[in-house]
Amino acid sequence: MLTSTLLLSLSLTQTSIAGYALKDAYTPSNFFNSFNFFTGDDPTQGTVKFVDQNTAQSAGLISANGSSVKFGVEHSNPAPNGRMSVRLESKQSYDQGLIIADIAHMPGSICGTWPAFWTVGPDWPMNGEIDIIEGVNSEATNSMTLHTRAGCKLSSAPAAANANQKFTGSIKTSNCDVNAAGQGMNVGCGIGTRDTMTYGDGFNNEGGGVYATEWTGEAIRVFHFVRSNIPADILAGTPDPTTWGAPLALFTGCDFDSYVKNQTIVFDTTFCGQWAGSKDVWQADAVCSKKAATCEDHVKNNPADFAGAYWDVNSVKVYQQNGGFIGSAPAAPKPSTTSTMSYTQGIPPAMTPSTMLTMTAPVGPAGAVQSVRTVTVEMTTTMTMTVDSPGAGVGAGTGIPSPLQSMIPTTATAPLSNPQATPSHPGNNGRPLDVSDFPGEGRPGGVPGPAKAKRDGAYERHFLMKHRRRALGGHGHVH
Repeated sequence: MLTSTLLLSLSLTQTSIAGYALKDAYTPSNFFNSFNFFTGDDPTQGTVKFVDQNTAQSAGLISANGSSVKFGVEHSNPAPNGRMSVRLESKQSYDQGLIIADIAHMPGSICGTWPAFWTVGPDWPMNGEIDIIEGVNSEATNSMTLHTRAGCKLSSAPAAANANQKFTGSIKTSNCDVNAAGQGMNVGCGIGTRDTMTYGDGFNNEGGGVYATEWTGEAIRVFHFVRSNIPADILAGTPDPTTWGAPLALFTGCDFDSYVKNQTIVFDTTFCGQWAGSKDVWQADAVCSKKAATCEDHVKNNPADFAGAYWDVNSVKVYQQNGGFIGSAPAAPKPSTTSTMSYTQGIPPAMTPSTMLTMTAPVGPAGAVQSVRTVTVEMTTTMTMTVDSPGAGVGAGTGIPSPLQSMIPTTATAPLSNPQATPSHPGNNGRPLDVSDFPGEGRPGGVPGPAKAKRDGAYERHFLMKHRRRALGGHGHVH
């Protein structure tokens, strides 16, 4: 076993961590097999015929290559009984998380169309609905909407002074109840935008982009990024919404644990129906009203107009939190103590002298965690550890927070008076450092670990390179 002396430099700084781990990736290799093809009557009473996978394949409505999947509508023949299309519903359902859709093309701003990318619960509206991308006819901008049972209303316009409550869209309707008085049937609470790169032709002209929807118990945020401005952490598969700035839409004011549950992911393109086909909506559209007297007439008799009504999706990835709370940690006392110690530690084969680890530990009196700290560990050839911490909750005579001591595996050379850091503590007993060296739920003196995190190979690899662990179990569900 390789054993060396190490330098561990631990700097404690206040942080807010939302650690997202990949749960499901819908990619060209598994996309269509991961979705059900809905074949029932259109709930919105559209001029459409949703077809199964075999029919869609035979009709050329769906295809896949190494980089993306495409699914569109029939655009070669008149359709007196409704134009063929597909409605895809994910086989997996979700309770909270971060849904990141990389879309190269969506149906354009085409008269008669009603495309949408959304999520919905099985008992509608009791379990809610989140409309992420939606629009009709020649519209140029996106509409984002929640549909719920009675009792969910959006907060008033967020205060500009609170950076965490800013968003770039504007509230159109505030009552999410599908039967809300004064809003019309099933209008819900909606947020709109004037950004023409968010939908239809404008979205496609930018080469598409990414829609990222973060859904927690307290808020639902919808972010949009054009192709040329996708955050590096999304591209790297390590998304951190706290670094993305203001979202396009922010829904707050409801207990979303209660109002939005068991959501499946849906893509569809329908025609006309209760929104796009509404007489008032059709006649108010200066472009579409010139094409035909009604939406239905146009859709049935002008197939070539719908060649651009297709989705081209690179991937949809669902991330869920690996345990802990969301939001800024409480303010902590100023550092008051600096301590130094040394010990001998086995270096795991996966690490090099430049390897960096990041973890978090609570600092404060036992049983009363007051703050969350980020701990950065650097492996080098000599070992010195320096910890700045508040005076409360430290190990006897060490100046090191007791919970943090229990997170440091050590051998007999550690000169710590706290028994948690002596050879009697499990530590690592000279073996290479790995995930098990850091305390989880139920370990003596440990910090509560991820609520349901599975320490499989992927999680361990993530841990060894950059372990961001939250100190408290939170309300986010982890499956």
